Amino acid sequence: MKLATYNIYKSELAMPQRKKHIIETIKNVDADIIVLQEVTNASFFNELVSLLTYPYYHFTQHSKVVVDQEPDRKYEGLAIFSKFEISSVEALDYMMVCTIKHHHHYIALANVHLPWHSVLAQEKCVLNLNDQIMKPDAHYRFILGDFNCNEHSSTHHFLKGLRSLNNQEVKHYWTDLALVAQEFLATPLEVTIDLKHNPRWRNKSVMDNSARVDCIFMHDCFPKEYPSLQSFELFGKEVQENNFCSSDHYGVCAKIRMPYEIHTSNI
Repeated sequence: MKLATYNIYKSELAMPQRKKHIIETIKNVDADIIVLQEVTNASFFNELVSLLTYPYYHFTQHSKVVVDQEPDRKYEGLAIFSKFEISSVEALDYMMVCTIKHHHHYIALANVHLPWHSVLAQEKCVLNLNDQIMKPDAHYRFILGDFNCNEHSSTHHFLKGLRSLNNQEVKHYWTDLALVAQEFLATPLEVTIDLKHNPRWRNKSVMDNSARVDCIFMHDCFPKEYPSLQSFELFGKEVQENNFCSSDHYGVCAKIRMPYEIHTSNI
């Protein structure tokens, strides 16, 4: 099972060529399930539906709560495209929680785009996220998306079980698959907001650091059997003929072999 997350950058910069490259990038990744952030509006989502070949998909605009805090997100939303049946979708502030039916098993999957303007708002969101994604009846659970914060943040530390927030803790912890890939697959830990190499910031005065803000987390599934991480990579890093990348973010893709797939292949 191949999972991917991609913030496609809601901007008119380098359009319409960049739109073509976004679609080509998604096609080339060929993920079984891909979640998108910063989908401009329902019209652009419908265009993606017509140009991609996924049989299952869903789009939800950001809620009034989100738009009140970040007016530039009006009409913008989150999307999911899947080769497997989407059994349910719950739209929430800054996130959508989906249930996917995969080989007679159910996977709960959250697509998140956390606020950038406030650490307190991020913490409030991740507390709600941790509650909401535990509600569906599922065998395995994943969180994918743009967290708008790096691995040193309180949000990441909370998910990884390294700290509490508002007197709450995660049970069980969540695992950052980039760190698993770094240790067991010798995959370099790479930034997804690349201020040095992504042409989005070309000729701009930047006084900040690149960061790894786009992630895939898996919930610890003990005592169930653990999946196996087969590969992990970033995508959308290529500079296209218009001298821009497809987005100002790089996408993240993880290929995972689920335990029940192993048993099925042995029959």
